[in-house]
Amino acid sequence: MPDFDVVVIGAGAAGLSVAAISAGLGLNVALIERGKMGGDCLNYGCVPSKAMLAAAHAAAEARAAGRFGIRLPPPEIDWAGVRAHVQGAIARIAPNDSAARYRGMGVEVIEASAHFTAPDEIEAGGRRLTFRRAVIAAGSSAVIPDLPGLDGVPWLTNETLFDLDEPPGHLLILGGGPIGIEMAQAHARLGCLVTVIEIGAPHPGAGG
Repeated sequence: MPDFDVVVIGAGAAGLSVAAISAGLGLNVALIERGKMGGDCLNYGCVPSKAMLAAAHAAAEARAAGRFGIRLPPPEIDWAGVRAHVQGAIARIAPNDSAARYRGMGVEVIEASAHFTAPDEIEAGGRRLTFRRAVIAAGSSAVIPDLPGLDGVPWLTNETLFDLDEPPGHLLILGGGPIGIEMAQAHARLGCLVTVIEIGAPHPGAGG
């Protein structure tokens, strides 16, 4: 008999959903995550980006209040306050994605890297786990382009963009797709100088 019916690698949105549904069906489930529970969506993607966009939207609305006959002074951007708002959004959702919650569902959560040692076996956290089915929901990571001179620039990715203690004086965004444009708009509305570089035509979904 295998140790688990289902082993899920990755505790992001997809992995958490599979683990919760499988446990709800009465299956014996292991969930393996080497980083933060919640994955990119909670920690580096959907949640922090939308929280920042909300703050940026509020600043833009304040600047545009004159169209309603309301005169407001130009908004003063408190970067520490914006960052606290972003981190607060993450913190409010984090308990839903926590290891404790999933252990309460009966899922065995293993906080470690995983690799396959056989078609039906995974090693994680110094243990070898056998399984009937494995789900790989390991997500993605930013690709750092091989650009001359990049090693001399304090570059950022989605995993570090939301941790800045001070607003960037000039934010250069490589890529004019939806994510690049979202972050360009948010930072520009929050008072940063922003330049977007796109090698081809703008992405059809950009700017929505």
